[in-house]
Amino acid sequence: MSKVRVLGPLLSGLLFCATALGQTSTPQPSMPAYGAHGFGGVPGGAMPFPLGAFMPHVGVGSGVHHGMPTPGAVDPSMAWMMSMMGPALSMANPYLYGQWMAAMANPGIDAMTQMQALEAMMNAFDPESMLPKGAEGGYPRIKFPWFPTQTFSATPDNTVSASISSEAKRKAFQTMMMVSPMSMRDMISIMAEKMPVAEDVSFDDAVDSMKLRANEINFKLVGHNALWLDVRAISGDENTPRVEIFQFCDAMVARKVLDHVPEFVVFLPCRIALLEDTDKKLWVMTLDWDVSWMDFAQNPNSNLSAELRDDAKRIREGIRYIMEGAATGDF
Repeated sequence: MSKVRVLGPLLSGLLFCATALGQTSTPQPSMPAYGAHGFGGVPGGAMPFPLGAFMPHVGVGSGVHHGMPTPGAVDPSMAWMMSMMGPALSMANPYLYGQWMAAMANPGIDAMTQMQALEAMMNAFDPESMLPKGAEGGYPRIKFPWFPTQTFSATPDNTVSASISSEAKRKAFQTMMMVSPMSMRDMISIMAEKMPVAEDVSFDDAVDSMKLRANEINFKLVGHNALWLDVRAISGDENTPRVEIFQFCDAMVARKVLDHVPEFVVFLPCRIALLEDTDKKLWVMTLDWDVSWMDFAQNPNSNLSAELRDDAKRIREGIRYIMEGAATGDF
């Protein structure tokens, strides 16, 4: 691993501090207009801290138009800083070299948190540019010796971990939501894997296709909840949107997962929902989780056995196969 990669994060931190301290606390004439308000809707004159130290300003002509940054047109000090920070943060796409940080000081946060913008920003991260993936097991073949992480713990199978109190979690998540620019709808949407059902596929045909595909790949249907029928019976609303939830399971894989992390039981069994939206369009959805998200994990306790990784991949591919059947009506 090159010295640039090792020293990059340290230099980036120093550059960020230098750039932040270089900004003045005096209101900047080039600061994007927030109407009569400053950051977060607070009047600029009432800000209890120097804006510049927390939000490096975007200069006039910086290329931020209608809430979206234009690539290649950032405040020079910001561009200089991000040209150093980008590689250290595993940003492979030049779009992110200063653009996303500049946008955070821009009133167009509504535009920046649209899914298309988030897609571009998230796609710009490329951990392989910083830490190549290993040939075996999918794990990084390079470890950061200075990276703050746990040591390996030989935990016996099916051991429930210590937890955190509801009070502590409430305070932490309230704080995170306080500063998050995204809504609850945004966050839940990102957590879901969604497919639109073809217009010529009926609800019942989609259900039949799901069941047949699940049987084909030996996924057992262990539960079915026609939620919309309960809503209609209780409310008397004959026009309530149709939504049904199907539960599938591979019992042996479930046992292996629970041996590794018993708390994963809260996500079991695997669920696929078929629902009708306000426009009468059908959607098939599931919780999106992918074992490859851990490919570059530095914590040795996040490493799974090759067998469990393969099983997890097979389950995810199976769920997608079932969903594609519902989306296309293909039996």
